[in-house]
Amino acid sequence: MQNDQELRQTIEKAKKHDLEALSRIYEEFFDKIYRYILIRVRNKEAAEDLAGQTFLRMLERISDFDWKGAGFRSWLFRIAHNLVIDLFRKRQTISFDETVSKTGRSAENLAIVNETLSEVLESLTLLNENQRQVVLLRLVGGLSCRETAETLALSETNVRALQHRALARVRKKLKVKTDV
Repeated sequence: MQNDQELRQTIEKAKKHDLEALSRIYEEFFDKIYRYILIRVRNKEAAEDLAGQTFLRMLERISDFDWKGAGFRSWLFRIAHNLVIDLFRKRQTISFDETVSKTGRSAENLAIVNETLSEVLESLTLLNENQRQVVLLRLVGGLSCRETAETLALSETNVRALQHRALARVRKKLKVKTDV
């Protein structure tokens, strides 16, 4: 979607179960939702399943969506966020190594990808839950500061502060690794 007006028009059509509008929403947001979930759950199949569930819930509840509250992107990411939390509540164990090994890459490429992802994921573990959520929604999900604040029920100032502290912490961790 190129602008908010176009998104609003598409949402209004989707509320009437217009298949073309629903398809446009899916195409616009699926990759962002999927990446956000994949980083959280670290399992390709679980991420695909939760992304699908996100859009199923969106379809079930889009007629209730109201522009007075959070923006649509925030609303959609909130659905994904809640599904991830539900998954963690079920205490399912998820193996990231298993996911990476199923990508079909060569052993050398797999080792490089695994090492890089391990470093990034390790640096994310240094962050508290709010910092991690802000970083994932802003950088992976592509949400604005306002949308992130709406999704997490925080103020924009708090989101900016959390992001600043989180990125400073990650930079410091990665700098220490490269200096060694």
